[in-house]
Amino acid sequence: MYSFLIYLVQVNIAIVLFYLLYITVLKRDTFLLVRRIFFLSAILFSLLYPLFVIPAFGEMWNFRSNSLEKVNSTVIFEKPAMVLATEEPTSLPSFAISWEQVLTAIFGVGTLFFVLRFFWQLISIMRIRLNCEKSMISGIAVYQLKYDMPPFSFFKLIFIHTEKHSETEIAQILLHEHTHVRQWHSLDIILIEIFFLFSWWNPCVWLMKREMAMNLEYLADNGVLREGVDSREYQFHLLRLTYHETAVQIVNNFNVSQLKQRIMMMNKTKSPMVKLAKYIASLPLALLLITANSVYAQQAEPQKRISATDEVFVVVEIQPEFPGGTEAMMRFLIDNIRYPEEAKTKGIEGRVICNFIVMKDGSIADVNVVRGIDPLLDAEAVRVLESMPEWEPGKQRGQAVNVRFTIPVVFRLSRNESSDLKAVCVKADSSQEQAFVKFIAQNIKYPVIAQENGITGLVKTSYSVSDKGEITNLKIAEGVDPSLDSEVLRVLKMIPSDIVLEKEGGRANSKVDLTVYFRLQDEELSNSGSSSVVSDIVVVGYGVKKTPEIKDPR
Repeated sequence: MYSFLIYLVQVNIAIVLFYLLYITVLKRDTFLLVRRIFFLSAILFSLLYPLFVIPAFGEMWNFRSNSLEKVNSTVIFEKPAMVLATEEPTSLPSFAISWEQVLTAIFGVGTLFFVLRFFWQLISIMRIRLNCEKSMISGIAVYQLKYDMPPFSFFKLIFIHTEKHSETEIAQILLHEHTHVRQWHSLDIILIEIFFLFSWWNPCVWLMKREMAMNLEYLADNGVLREGVDSREYQFHLLRLTYHETAVQIVNNFNVSQLKQRIMMMNKTKSPMVKLAKYIASLPLALLLITANSVYAQQAEPQKRISATDEVFVVVEIQPEFPGGTEAMMRFLIDNIRYPEEAKTKGIEGRVICNFIVMKDGSIADVNVVRGIDPLLDAEAVRVLESMPEWEPGKQRGQAVNVRFTIPVVFRLSRNESSDLKAVCVKADSSQEQAFVKFIAQNIKYPVIAQENGITGLVKTSYSVSDKGEITNLKIAEGVDPSLDSEVLRVLKMIPSDIVLEKEGGRANSKVDLTVYFRLQDEELSNSGSSSVVSDIVVVGYGVKKTPEIKDPR
């Protein structure tokens, strides 16, 4: 349904533009046949152009990627997490109705009404046909109406109430309706009526429908005058029929309400052939629509829609995995992020929380922003996630299934004068210190339990370095919480001997004091005092909201 609505909007945008072109440029000429071709081409083109994409046009006009470039930045990724439950309780049924549902219902009811109306008109024509007697007049098959209604035709069927007209009038009516029949004008009427069934909400479709019907009458009137019928006599005859109502809406009527326009067109001076060039204006418009559709299709191509019949799991036995694991995914994202130049200039930073679905075949679909910062960073996060390679799909009971995955992407600008903007940072001058910092950055983790409980603080440690470069006498001089203290000890015990940070003056039995400050992003943004804490290493966490426990109903 979603794809159909997008298609319908694209079709109607094209119709609106073609109708505006007709009203402003083409309506005043007398090129009736060319005008008919224009109407038919506009409808057919509008129906078909959303189905075709020219990749070259999409590349030519896609400026978004050009505005993104690599800048000196630190991009931080938290450990991805599965969505286990909704944030709000869903035990009570919700009766809220969205505006999308209201609009869809209105569209459905309106479309059903006009579809039924269309078929009722077809049935009415068949009923009239069954109640009429067929006769031949001047070699043309005519169905004689038994009721007082104006003459009309539908495809090859011509209906006339012969008892109400003189022989001269019948001859003119036959010329008019036979022109409709010979030129297959009913095809135009049926085409615009079918188009109207799904676009009745578009005022321009109503107006174009009226203009098309009028143009067909202009063509039929022109056919009568070409046979040598006196113009004044024919116009007088039309005036006699103005009081009659139209028999059926979808037929070609000898009498239509816009009689004044028909008479004016018959008396109008023929337009010079040079004015045919105006119709070339429709070509740039068609090119513009194709280009716009190509750009849209290129941007939307990675975003696969999930069928309503495909179940999406939030908890599975085997979780989806990026090829190479979490570290490989982080490296992919870091290598592919392009910090938007405008966001860099404005100093926009923060965390974009996204989720997506890992499909059964490992492809990525339905990438969306759960909580964003700025449209520039939001769009960049979505772009990179959509470009990820195929994952190892999640499995439930041994079968590959669709699984929704959540990942926060944090954008940070690096500033030489402000080390506290980095996720893990320390003053490092020598190459050994730089190696020490790099190792800490790659291995230290902000414990999830500490983030859940909002635990922050300064962990002070001390250790000695033996003559072999090994860390000894490692202890916590001043701790904060067991989870943070143990994490610092764990990482320090892992440090290779060749990069151990030592005290100036030698390695043997030297004692080193090291401080690690754990803080949350919200604290960084809201608590100005946190930036004044003196520490060797800063670890920034982003808070992990506790997932409500799902109780077993048994």
